[in-house]
Amino acid sequence: MSQGDYNFYQRRYASKNTKLNILVGTQNYTDVITPKSANHRIYVQKALLSITTHFAATVTVDDDGAGPPIAAHTDAAAGAGVPSQVLWDFGPEGIPLTTGGNLDVTQSGAGIVGVMTFEAYERLVGPVAMASTN
Repeated sequence: MSQGDYNFYQRRYASKNTKLNILVGTQNYTDVITPKSANHRIYVQKALLSITTHFAATVTVDDDGAGPPIAAHTDAAAGAGVPSQVLWDFGPEGIPLTTGGNLDVTQSGAGIVGVMTFEAYERLVGPVAMASTN
């Protein structure tokens, strides 16, 4: 199996693929993907935002543990009624969140409607990984 295969990491560790419905009137989605424990780390491989109702707002994907957002898209109300998609591809190894950190999605204004899908995996990291078989 190639190390460049997205599914390789999901099978080798633990798949955390997730779908999030973004609803009108909801601005914050906390803990969209959560790790198994404080010693696990989430790696986001891909994030796909499919917008069905546009709104002048920014959708941000970030780690609640620390650091800058891993992805952001600023939408325009002028595109109303025109479905659009935004794909962030972080490669097979993915972009790591902080150890024990959750994935959150927020909007600057609660008007965008659509679906976000994430391809991700989690793995045990840190000193505990050396002594554990989980």
